[in-house]
Amino acid sequence: MLKRLFLREASKSALPENRFTPLFVAGAPRSGTTILHAIICAAEKTNGYITECSYFTAFMHPLLIGLNTFDVHTKHYFESKEALIQNHSDVLNNELSKIWEKTGRPEVLALKDPMLTPLIPHVAEPLPQAKFVVSVRDPRATISSRIEVAKRETQDSKVPDDQIRRFCDEYVHMYGTVANHLATLGDRILIVDYRDVAHGVVFDKLTAFGVGKIDNNRIWSNTIANPDRPPGDVWATDLHGKMPSVASIDRYRDHLDSQTEKMILDICGPVARALGAL
Repeated sequence: MLKRLFLREASKSALPENRFTPLFVAGAPRSGTTILHAIICAAEKTNGYITECSYFTAFMHPLLIGLNTFDVHTKHYFESKEALIQNHSDVLNNELSKIWEKTGRPEVLALKDPMLTPLIPHVAEPLPQAKFVVSVRDPRATISSRIEVAKRETQDSKVPDDQIRRFCDEYVHMYGTVANHLATLGDRILIVDYRDVAHGVVFDKLTAFGVGKIDNNRIWSNTIANPDRPPGDVWATDLHGKMPSVASIDRYRDHLDSQTEKMILDICGPVARALGAL
């Protein structure tokens, strides 16, 4: 188990000259992170839409390993955990600076990766200038969408209950860490309900969070990476590349039986309620 890092209010490291604000878009897979990121990338202060920053997310794992093995291994390389965190802050800032240059030097560097979600408290410490937007969605809709992806992957009409439970555990893992650190993260994090995205009422909240005014006409058109999914991508949906739609809010009702719905609510309900997704 990864040990939890404790966030500090003191800013130990900042990007050189504070040239830009890193903003990370996160949320469980199938929770609406892609459309939320596309909306943010249509704002006046951000870069154009770009695909997942999985490369950057991978830089977090060496830090966690170093912290979790500090008393056995890492203490021989750094004077303290704080020194390790400061060193890794320099690494992360260096990579972000390169991405910032590549994406056109935006005032707000908007990056997205669902896999970053449980790491948010760990990212927040070495990058005290970073901000986070987290998409939350009714777990019944999120898990139902995961089930549909699994069916396309296996070309099977039935997904076993144990796999659905793993999807539920993933949901809890993704959001549990965020829910436990809301008070510490404070105004550095914005929780966005997928229903607000679908109804198109999230723009003012995002603008107030610092991304600038959002131009509806630039959603999906202001891009760096090609927003189209490759042919045959099992993760693609009919809504990908399109404007927000309410069509998917309650679509799970057509796919989940009552027993599966109850299992999802039993496992995911507490953390979903804590974040306002139910």
